Amino acid sequence: MDKQFWLDIRENQYAVPEGHSIEDLLDELLSFLGSTDPELRDVIGYETSANWLKLEVIPLELIRLCISRLTGNLEEGIGERDTDTVFLRSFSALLLAETVHHDNKVPALEKDDALAILEKALTYLKNERDPRGYVSGKGWAHAPAHTADLLYTLASPRATGQAELERILYAVTAKLAKPTDWIYCHGEDDRLMQAAAGVVQRNLLDENTYSQWLASCLEPSWKGSYEDPAQNNAFFNTRNFLRGFYLYLHEAKDLPIRDFLFKETGNTLRKFRQF
Repeated sequence: MDKQFWLDIRENQYAVPEGHSIEDLLDELLSFLGSTDPELRDVIGYETSANWLKLEVIPLELIRLCISRLTGNLEEGIGERDTDTVFLRSFSALLLAETVHHDNKVPALEKDDALAILEKALTYLKNERDPRGYVSGKGWAHAPAHTADLLYTLASPRATGQAELERILYAVTAKLAKPTDWIYCHGEDDRLMQAAAGVVQRNLLDENTYSQWLASCLEPSWKGSYEDPAQNNAFFNTRNFLRGFYLYLHEAKDLPIRDFLFKETGNTLRKFRQF
């Protein structure tokens, strides 16, 4: 189908055109997630798929097939840097986030389905090597931010228990603390912070777990990290995350564990030094 065919669907409130089936259209639609054309990728591929999920026009078995395809996409070109394969991985993660978000509101998948997505998401967060946010002429790549959105939805009551929530916390800070030539400058640290906030909102982890997690942000010591550019970037990525988390806790006064976490995060920040 040409681009106008899909734009007409958008203009028609995402109604499936007569003479066409969801099964036939989804295959082409999902292929757009890897396009370097931001209109084809974002506006058509992602937004149309997300709206069809919201409108509940995709049958459950087809949703499961889409999940299998999207999680497989997370491995396409993994390890590459500054190549166009990042768009397919990143927007597959974002559409998976929409899928889990919809299932959180209208349960249909089995818990094991969500846990399988979590495993793929954690592996993807660890292995993604392309940190670019906005790519000139091609639009948003934003892989860390989109993966953070996915982890946020997976922190929901339907998907995860204590062990999984703890893994999400450590996966986020491990990603931030990894030496890199990149400073997250397109809001990725805030999106990763929201994933951690999603864990806190569940109110399942105890004070000791949070203390150990925050302490891990200080290990190994950041002393002298300014001498190594990659370590220096990791220092600021992690510090920016902690500052965002601290601000979130300052404003989230209704959280049962808020006072403890606010104090502990503040103490961590005071110790978070390069000198």
